[in-house]
Amino acid sequence: MNNTTIEKVESVLSKISWAQQMLNSVQQQVNDPQLGNILSGIEFIIDCASSDAEALYNLVK
Repeated sequence: MNNTTIEKVESVLSKISWAQQMLNSVQQQVNDPQLGNILSGIEFIIDCASSDAEALYNLVK
């Protein structure tokens, strides 16, 4: 695969990592159980996206 594709996938992985870090920071500040549940759902989606992006990275690498 060409370098542009690999760089784009690496960029996506980097952005997902930033989102995970921000989410973890917010989760530590939240005391509302309902909001905590919403954030847990978002965490699940981000984790799935991360797994998919890593699989894609391994495929194009």
